[in-house]
Amino acid sequence: MTPLRSAFLIGIFIYAILLFAFHGVPDADIFYHFAIAKLYLKEGFVSNLPWPEIGIQSKEFTDFHFLFHILQIPFVLLPLEETISIKLFILCSISTLLYVVLKYIHTKAPSTSPYLIVIFFILGSVLFTGRMLFGRGNLIFFSLYFTCLYFWNIKYVYRIFAISFLAVWTYSGFPYLLITSICFSILDPNKNNLKLLAAVSFGMLLGITIHPSFPYQFKGYFIELVLQTMPPNGIEPIAEWLPPSREILILGFATIFPLLLICFKNATSNQFEPNSIVFLFLGITNLIFASSSLRVFEMSWLMFFIFIFLNLKIPNHFQLVIAVLIFIIQVPIIYDKMGQQFKSSETKYGQIVTDWIRFNIPKGEKIFLAWADYPYFTYKIPDYRFLFGLNPLYAWSYDQNLYFTQKAFFESNVQGFQHIPKALDYKTVVINKHYYGYTAKSFKNLTTDYLLAFENEKYAIFVKTNPDKNIIKDNNIKLK
Repeated sequence: MTPLRSAFLIGIFIYAILLFAFHGVPDADIFYHFAIAKLYLKEGFVSNLPWPEIGIQSKEFTDFHFLFHILQIPFVLLPLEETISIKLFILCSISTLLYVVLKYIHTKAPSTSPYLIVIFFILGSVLFTGRMLFGRGNLIFFSLYFTCLYFWNIKYVYRIFAISFLAVWTYSGFPYLLITSICFSILDPNKNNLKLLAAVSFGMLLGITIHPSFPYQFKGYFIELVLQTMPPNGIEPIAEWLPPSREILILGFATIFPLLLICFKNATSNQFEPNSIVFLFLGITNLIFASSSLRVFEMSWLMFFIFIFLNLKIPNHFQLVIAVLIFIIQVPIIYDKMGQQFKSSETKYGQIVTDWIRFNIPKGEKIFLAWADYPYFTYKIPDYRFLFGLNPLYAWSYDQNLYFTQKAFFESNVQGFQHIPKALDYKTVVINKHYYGYTAKSFKNLTTDYLLAFENEKYAIFVKTNPDKNIIKDNNIKLK
C-alpha cells in the first residue's frame, strides 16, 4: 500500500472516531438539509418549502445547496438509525475533500509527507476540524474547488467549465473559485490562464442562469451574498457571522504560524511554488475578514494550509516528528472540544417534544417556534408548519413587520408580548427554555389564552385553551 493511500485511510479512521464516539450530530443545521433531501425524494424538486410561515422560502425557495441535497438522498434511503446515516454522509463528504486536497498537494509537492498533510488537515486546528465535521455544503464545494485546481491546465478547459458550473449548486460561497481564478490570472496573465478564467466565469454564469431554483435564485443570492454582508438594523445575528473570541482564534490558528515561519525561513518569495502565492494572499485576506466574522475562518485556514504544504521544505523524518507531536497534543483537545460540541447539539429533549406534537397536535398545524429549533423540527415532524428558520433575513425579506413581531415575543421586550401568538393565529407555542427561559416563565404567568400542556428540561409546549374560538387576526402589529 502506498504512503498516500495509507495516510488517507488513517484520516478516515480519525474522522470516524470523532463522528461516532459521541451520540447525536455535531451541528443541528444538518437536519434541515436532510429534511430537504427527504422532501425531494417524496415530492421531486420544489419551488417553495412547506414548513415556513413567514420565511421567503414559503413562496420563493432558492436551494443554495442543491447538489449537496441530491447527494444526501442515498443516505436517506439507508435502513439505519437517522443519526448514523447522517454521520456516514458527513464522513463520506469530508473524506472526499481530504482525498482531493491530498492529491492536489502531492501533485504539486511530492516530497511532502502525506502523513503530515493528513494529520495536520484533521488535527491542526480545533476550530477547522469542528466546522468541517458540521457537514455543510462547503465540503462539496471545496472538493470541486480543489478538483478544478488539480485540473488547472488548458487541456482540461471543458472539465474546468463543468466543475465551475456544478460548484454554483453546492454552496453560496461559490464565487470563491472565481476569485481564485482571477488571482491566478493576475499572478500569471498568460493566454491559457485567461482562457481558464473565462471557462470558470461562463461555467458559473450558466450555473446561476439555469439554476434549479429558477427564477428565484437571483433574489436568493442577493439576500445571501449581498444583504447578509450588510444586515438591516435589529436583525438577530447568526453565531458564525459574529466576531470570534480570542480563545477561538488561538485554537484556530495556533499551529499555523510556526509552520508559516518555517516556510519563510527556508525559502525566499521567488522560491515558492508559483501558484502558492495566491493561497497566501487569500489566507491573509480572509484572516482579516475572519476577525469580524467566523464564517470565513475555514477559508482562511485552508488557504494557509495549502500554502504551507506546497512550500514545506524540511527533511521527511522531521515531517513525521511534527505529525506525531501534533497527533499527541491535539487529539485530547479536539476529542474534548468535539464532545462539548455534540453535547450542545443534543436532540434528546427535542425528540421528546416532536414525538409529543406528532401524537397530540393535528398534522398541518402551525407551530409558533423560534428559528434556531427549525432545522430539527422540520426533519422530525415535516407535516407541520413553523415560523421560519436558518437565517433571520429569510423572515425579514418575507415580511419585516411579522419578523420583528415574533422576535418581540421571544425576547419578551414589549408590553403585551403574550398576546402575539394569538394575534398571529397560532394554537400551539413551543418555547426553548435554554434560550428563552424568561419568556417561557413570563408567558406561563401572563397568558390566559394558552395552557402549559407539556414541559421537559429544555422545552415548554403551550396550547390554546379555546382552539375553536374565533382568533383575532392582526398581521400589522406595530412595535415601538
